[in-house]
Amino acid sequence: MTKTARQLQEEGLLYDVFEQELTDIKDRTYGLVSELSRASYFDTEYVMSLVRKIVAKIGQDSYIVPPFRCDYGDHVFIGNNTYINYNCCFLDSAKVTIGDYVYMGPNCNIFTPCHPIHHELRKEKVTEYALPVTVGSHSWIGGDVVITPGVTIGENCVIGAGSVVTKDIPDNSIAVGNPCKVIRQVNDKDREYINSLILDDETKNSKYKQEHGYVYSAKDEAIFNIVKDTVHYVEILNKLSNSEIQRRRDFLRTFVAKLDEGAMINSPFYMEFANHLEMGVNSFINYDCIMLNNAMVKLGDNVLVGPKVSFYTAMHPIDAKQREQWLVYAKPITVEDNVWIGGSATILGGVTIGKNAIVGAGAVVTKDVEPNTIVVGNPARVLRKITAEDSKKYQEELAKQKDINKSEFDKMMAGQWYNAMDYSMLKLRQENNKKTEAYSRITINTLSYKDRMAKAIVKEFGENANIIPPFTCDYGCNVKVGNNTVINHSGVFLDTNEINIGKHALIGPKSGLYGAIHPFDVEARNEGIEKAKTINIGDGAWLGGKVTVVPGVSIGKHSVIGAGSVVTKDIPDDVVAVGNPCRVIRKITEDDKINPIRKK
Repeated sequence: MTKTARQLQEEGLLYDVFEQELTDIKDRTYGLVSELSRASYFDTEYVMSLVRKIVAKIGQDSYIVPPFRCDYGDHVFIGNNTYINYNCCFLDSAKVTIGDYVYMGPNCNIFTPCHPIHHELRKEKVTEYALPVTVGSHSWIGGDVVITPGVTIGENCVIGAGSVVTKDIPDNSIAVGNPCKVIRQVNDKDREYINSLILDDETKNSKYKQEHGYVYSAKDEAIFNIVKDTVHYVEILNKLSNSEIQRRRDFLRTFVAKLDEGAMINSPFYMEFANHLEMGVNSFINYDCIMLNNAMVKLGDNVLVGPKVSFYTAMHPIDAKQREQWLVYAKPITVEDNVWIGGSATILGGVTIGKNAIVGAGAVVTKDVEPNTIVVGNPARVLRKITAEDSKKYQEELAKQKDINKSEFDKMMAGQWYNAMDYSMLKLRQENNKKTEAYSRITINTLSYKDRMAKAIVKEFGENANIIPPFTCDYGCNVKVGNNTVINHSGVFLDTNEINIGKHALIGPKSGLYGAIHPFDVEARNEGIEKAKTINIGDGAWLGGKVTVVPGVSIGKHSVIGAGSVVTKDIPDDVVAVGNPCRVIRKITEDDKINPIRKK
C-alpha cells in the first residue's frame, strides 16, 4: 500500500511538503498561530486556550509569549513550568520535545525539517524529511538561538544567545557559538556567583535591586506591572503604520524614558521596560528588533540599528535551582554616538559599544567594543580600526559620481551614494510599508488573496512562487522571485538595490537579505547617505532558517547555506556552506542524489 505524505513524515522518510493532507493541517495551524500573534501578551487565558489548540501537549504552569510560530503543532510537546519567550519558531515536521522548567529566550528557532542536499531531489516537488529535536529539562536557551534537525540538548544545560546548535549537547553543559560548542560544565561556583549578587537589605525593593545589578524576583508585583504596562504600549505601537512617522514618534515619547528629536523605532518591535530605553538625536531602530531591557539600554545620538537586532540585558542564573525561583539580574547596554549596528546582530548585557564603531550584520557582541572599530562574527571580534582613509575613500567615490542631476532613486539603482532620507525616498518606503503591513496581517480568511497581494509588492513574482507572511521589504520594486520559489515567514529584505531570487529556490524563516551599505564616514552616515549592492540567489539554492546575507553577495545555483549562517562573500554553485562568516565546507556531488534516508 502506498504511504501517505503524513505517514512518510512520521517515519522520517522523504515526502512532498505541499501534499494536500499536510497543507490542510498547516492551513489549520496557520489560522490559529495568526490568531495567537494578534493576542495580547497578558491575556493569558485566551493565549493558553489557543496554545492548547495548536500544540500536542503543554504542561502545567507553562506559557508561550505570542507571537509564536509552528507548522503543524501536533508534533510539539512541552513540559511543566516551561517558559517560551516572544517570537519563537518551531518548524515541527518531526517531534519537538521540550522538558520541564525550560527557559527559552526570545526569537529562538527549532528546525526539524531537512531538504535533500542535491537540488534534483527537491526540484519537481519540494521534498523534505525531518529529524526530532529534544531540549532537556531545567535548561536555559538564550535568545536568538537556532537548533538544527536531530539535535538533543541535555538536561540542565545553558546555550548562549545567538548560538547555532548543530550537534548534541551533553547534560550540565554551557555551550556557545556558531557552531555551538561546549565551553565548560555547570559547577558550584555558578551558584556562589548568584549568592554574591543577593542584597540582604529589606529596605530595598525589587525595582532598586533590578536597577543596581542585584538579583531580584521577576515575579515581583511592581516589576510585573511595569512589564505589563510597557507591553500594552508596545502592542499599540505595533498597530500604528510605519508610514505614520510623526504619530509614532509622539506616541513613543509618552512612554519611553527618553526619545530625542528625530529618533524613531520601526515595527514590529518588542521590549519589556519602557523606563529603561533612552534614544538620542536621530537614532533609528529598524524592523523586528527585540529588547529585553531589564536594565537600561542607552542609544546615543545618530545610532543606526539594522533589522532583527536583539538587545539582551537580562541574565538568568546558571544554576537551575536558582533559575527556577525566577531569579534574574540585569546588566545595562550602552551604545555611544554614531554607531552602526548591522542587521540580525545580538548585543548582550554589560556591553558598551564605543563611538563611531560598526557592528557587522549577524555579529554576537559579548564584550565591549572600542570606539572607531569594526567588529564581526560570533562571538564578535575586532576586524580592524576605522581610519581617516575610510573618509577619504568615501569622498573620492562621491567625487566620481558625475551626474548630479540624477534622482536619489536613480543613484540608488546605479549603486551610487544617495540620500535615503530624501523626501522622495521616504515617500516610496512609506507607500510600500502600507502594502507589506497589509500583507503581514493576512489571516486564514484572506489567504486566497495572498498571491495577488504579493504581486502588488514585488517586481516579479513567478508562477507557483510563495512568500509566506509576515514579510517586510523597503521598496518591493527591487525584488524578483522566480518560479516555484518558496520564501518562508518573517523574511526582511532591504531591497535598496535588486534582490534577484531564482527558480526553485528555498529560503528559510526569519532570513535577512540586506542590500544597503552605510558609509564609514560618520558625518555622511548621519546625513542618511548610503549606497546599495545587488544580492543574487541562484536557481535551486536552499538557504536555511535565520540566514543573513550582506550587500553584494551572490549565492550560486543549487548551493545550500546552513541555518543561522551569515553570508559575507560570494558562494559558488553546487556547494554546502555554513557558519559566521559562512564558509564552503564541501562540494555537492552525485552521491547526494541518493535518497538521504538511506544514509541515516
